[in-house]
Amino acid sequence: MTTLQLPEQFAFLQPFVATWGNLHTQDERYRKRQELAYSDLKAFHAALAPRLEEIFSYLDGFDPIALPEQEALLLRVILGLTEAAQAVEIFEQPHVPYAPFPHSVKMEWVGYRPH
Repeated sequence: MTTLQLPEQFAFLQPFVATWGNLHTQDERYRKRQELAYSDLKAFHAALAPRLEEIFSYLDGFDPIALPEQEALLLRVILGLTEAAQAVEIFEQPHVPYAPFPHSVKMEWVGYRPH
């Protein structure tokens, strides 16, 4: 069995696939951030953040509803930055200050209800 690879031009993110590549929900990413060492979150942030615009430009070339496997993996990996960025840029730690550990946040779309 082979491990799915990222598109060649984004192979620099391959070391982060094992951590972020199989997380499909925001809650899974949120919980993962809490489990990781701050140094791991900083390394991920440092590798990805400067090239995020390039990655988004690349992904814009695909139908977001039917991403090929490599591109879907790339998207899952970069979605991890939503969590890593909070840890690095705001909290300076993997956890939300003063919040119990571990915890989760569930967001639900309730839709628009006209009056």
